[in-house]
Amino acid sequence: MFKKERTYYFILGGLIVIYILTQILRPKPLDWTESFSSEDKIPYGGYLIHSLLPSAFPGDEIRINQSPIFEYADTSNPQKNWIFINQSFGIDRWETDILLSQVEQGASVFIAARTFEQAFRDSLKIGTYLNNPFLTGGSILDDDTVRVNYTNPRLKKESGFPYNRSTTETYFYKADSTLNVTSLGINEEGNPNFIRIQFGEGELFLHSNPTLFTNYFVRDESGVDYALKALSYLPERETIWDEYYKDVRRAGGSVVRYVVSEEHLSWAWFISLSGVLLFMIFRAKRKQRIIPMIEPPKNSSIEFARTIGSLYLEKGDHKLIADKKIRFFYDYIRSNLGLNTSEIDKELKHDVALRSGIEETEIRALFDLIDKISGQDDLTQKELKLLTERIDQFYNQSQR
Repeated sequence: MFKKERTYYFILGGLIVIYILTQILRPKPLDWTESFSSEDKIPYGGYLIHSLLPSAFPGDEIRINQSPIFEYADTSNPQKNWIFINQSFGIDRWETDILLSQVEQGASVFIAARTFEQAFRDSLKIGTYLNNPFLTGGSILDDDTVRVNYTNPRLKKESGFPYNRSTTETYFYKADSTLNVTSLGINEEGNPNFIRIQFGEGELFLHSNPTLFTNYFVRDESGVDYALKALSYLPERETIWDEYYKDVRRAGGSVVRYVVSEEHLSWAWFISLSGVLLFMIFRAKRKQRIIPMIEPPKNSSIEFARTIGSLYLEKGDHKLIADKKIRFFYDYIRSNLGLNTSEIDKELKHDVALRSGIEETEIRALFDLIDKISGQDDLTQKELKLLTERIDQFYNQSQR
């Protein structure tokens, strides 16, 4: 029996080795994923444009952002350049307020994306339109050459910059009329694909064709000329290249993550695991003894909490219960909302409203009730019930 099983192992191992060798020796197919990452050398990666930033901003520091805006933004010195290139630009309302605050204080932000998420889009009242080739009698595979250009006479090219039609079909069709909006670039139909928005002391540069900044187009002279001219609107100073808000982030860290991220290695990995799993199932079916049923341990934490609660109620110390509920409430704000509760002021209440998604008037009313109860020496059962209902309502409505 052992000799027969060993034969099966050799056959399985041989098949796995043969599969791995054929996959390794086979030419690797081109990856057309739109990653826009500075680490990717694939056609739609951002390796080339990122490597050109030192020449575009000579003598200035080029940094890579791997964190959310609220962790990376520098409130003491906001006058920096930010570069976001991705198929969509998605930040929430709170992050939008932080980014626009940085711009208002002098930051310059360059964003190349086809679509913008609602919070950012509504703040600037901007809209992008994709001229679907199906609606104009064309094909999604249409590779006709079209030309884009700049409106600035010093940057524009008489013959324009040639690209495939499918890469230039998105353009801006609206923006907030109360803001100072300037068209910096147009597509072949004359629709704006590159605009500047003056915002406070800083500027927002929005481009609707992010693939024009990828390796596939920046590899030739015309493409790199167009990309660098777009970035030339940013002043020469410290520049931050964003990697955090990319739709496709690289898997990093462990060896297993790398294996799973590579198609051929992942297949070999899963086949090996499947073989081992099948072996364990059939072997266990034949040899494993019956496993005795073990009663799972009972969760007595709820009974314990009820017992402690009833003791407090029997004692009638409503004030002590209220103090504990308030303490747990502040701990929730610190751990779930990431806010410091050492000082309860107007700014904290505003931040709690933003992060929890609850109306600020409700948050202020809750803090006022907590402040009132904290200042009392005695508490009635009715007041304790009101506090409990308000805090429980906050927990249920909080988005974090």
